[in-house]
Amino acid sequence: MTLSLFQNFSILVAVISITLEFVRSSKIQYQSPVIRRFVLGTVGGLIGILLLMSTVPMNAERTIIFDFRFVVMYLSAMYGGFISSIITSVIIAFYRIVVTGANFNAIVVSTSILICGVLLGALSHLKASRGQKFIIMNIVVSASIIIASYIIFDDFNLFLINSFIFTSTTIITSYFICRYINFSITNIRNYWQLKIDATTDHLTELANLREFENRFEQLFEECQSNKMPISFLMLDLDHFKMINDTYGHLRGDEVLSELAQILVKSCRSHDLVARIGGEEFAIVLPRCPKETALNIGRRIRQQIEDYTFCKDSHEIRMTVSIGVSSSPNDTDDSEKLMTLADAALYKAKAAGRNAVIFAQ
Repeated sequence: MTLSLFQNFSILVAVISITLEFVRSSKIQYQSPVIRRFVLGTVGGLIGILLLMSTVPMNAERTIIFDFRFVVMYLSAMYGGFISSIITSVIIAFYRIVVTGANFNAIVVSTSILICGVLLGALSHLKASRGQKFIIMNIVVSASIIIASYIIFDDFNLFLINSFIFTSTTIITSYFICRYINFSITNIRNYWQLKIDATTDHLTELANLREFENRFEQLFEECQSNKMPISFLMLDLDHFKMINDTYGHLRGDEVLSELAQILVKSCRSHDLVARIGGEEFAIVLPRCPKETALNIGRRIRQQIEDYTFCKDSHEIRMTVSIGVSSSPNDTDDSEKLMTLADAALYKAKAAGRNAVIFAQ
């Protein structure tokens, strides 16, 4: 019995740990809340099935069984809300009936699971502290277990034993698992914050120079391997120093931030937009041929010329100079591609600024 109980508990901890590692190494936390709740609810249901597959018999007659299914239901509601709680409880209840058949005990247990899932989901939205929610939600879980046990067991002793074992172990396990998950979530958030800080320009929220260099090489190699074109735009704001000198660095920062938004909106989701210097930006356009890149550069130049920066304060007008290069038209070397775009940018500056020049 002890070994079976440890096995059930190990399954619970192992799958939760794997799920947390997946969350840490992926970007699922940046998906829409609805998607996250559906995923969490489904994962909770699958964990519940695994636990039911290794149910622990608590006596020789196997009339008293135990598993941690209610722990999973509580966790699903606490961290996923109503949608997750409903999905988890439906999956567990459905599996319970499928495995044992629609007998009296299965119907009672499945009904208690569904009712408990609805109540836990509703309680997850209480305006209360996490500790208060823990107490209230575990009272609901305990009540569900006790009521279902009372209906199922004719023997009062079996009812007391089953109720005590189920409620006490569920509450204790829920507490320690919650502590573990909260600690892990804090570490995951810290990890992603450090990663964002290391790869993102704090002012514009674009890729910084380090992230740009890493991703540019990857994109270039991918396009080379697939024999696809790749283009490079080097941009520099004209007379930006005058903005800082005239209006101050705060207005200058505001101009850079607004410019970054224009660049992002002008590009595709898989393009790389980065701030690589003070007022210098770079755009990498994978799977983009020469003429298309030149048209994109011209469109960006026109948008910036027509745009009014700092509308709430000084209504600043700016222009930009852009150098464009493309592979394989100009070169098959990534460094040379950047050098050519940079040289084209300086030609645009020398030609009077507010221009787009293609590499020669």
